Amino acid sequence: MSNVDAKQVLQMFAELDSKRQKKVHRDALKKATGILLKEVRKNFRTVVKKPNSRNRWNGKTFSSGIKSSINKEVTEGKVHILGDFRLKFFELGTKVRYKRTVRATTGKITASYFFKRAREAKETEISSSMNNIITQSIQKVNEKFRGR
Repeated sequence: MSNVDAKQVLQMFAELDSKRQKKVHRDALKKATGILLKEVRKNFRTVVKKPNSRNRWNGKTFSSGIKSSINKEVTEGKVHILGDFRLKFFELGTKVRYKRTVRATTGKITASYFFKRAREAKETEISSSMNNIITQSIQKVNEKFRGR
């Protein structure tokens, strides 16, 4: 793909009608959150042995708790780990826990910060590639609706 500067991207974006602008913006946000989502899942696989094994209580997998969403107004995209409450224990860690009656330890989870590391690693890549992502989605929308 050839290099396109910001003025050309803004001009192509302005030529679209509002419905197609929203679609272009949504597609670009989906691709950008997809980059971060992929990195978070990759980092999480290094922390947990079997991230796709099902929970015996609710049948959810660990990986199903890593979610991405785009708001209705298409102004921002989010990637979060709050889809499964167990993921926060691996991200932030826990202190040493004990039984109430007998002073027996039940364990401790050390903080792995898999989400924080993924966000820091991909933040610059996402912001630098956003221009190309928007250009690609504009071209995709233009090709799709060319005859209409």
